[in-house]
Amino acid sequence: MKYRLISALLLTAPSAWAADNPMWRSGFTWSCTFSSVIRCERSTDCVSSGQGGKIQIAYRENQVVDPEGKTQSIRRHYVQTVAGSPIGSEVKIELDTNEVIWLSPADAAGTFSDNWIGVLSSPKSGVTLQELRPLICTPQK
Repeated sequence: MKYRLISALLLTAPSAWAADNPMWRSGFTWSCTFSSVIRCERSTDCVSSGQGGKIQIAYRENQVVDPEGKTQSIRRHYVQTVAGSPIGSEVKIELDTNEVIWLSPADAAGTFSDNWIGVLSSPKSGVTLQELRPLICTPQK
């Protein structure tokens, strides 16, 4: 009986670790900056502007602070790995506002950098259909 319990623990421990978000290895609070916003409107093509800003991801609180300083709840987040992809793993964060943050490690091995890069995609209704903010995220120490 003792060996069965030890075997069960050894088999479940790696799978529990595999389900963890790889960003958590560097921290639970992340600061993300962007230096441009791409806006796509109904009547025109997409246009990039030099508008910058910052968001903060707080995994422990299950929240994201948006560029306007408003707190948004994280609906869910998960890790996605695609076989054969040059990107080791991606993290997708879905907010209650239907906005989505996609992030991938700048250095998948974590040897040279613990930065993550990606995008905040914000679907809109009205004249502006979509806003896209390229992100550079760093863990808060």
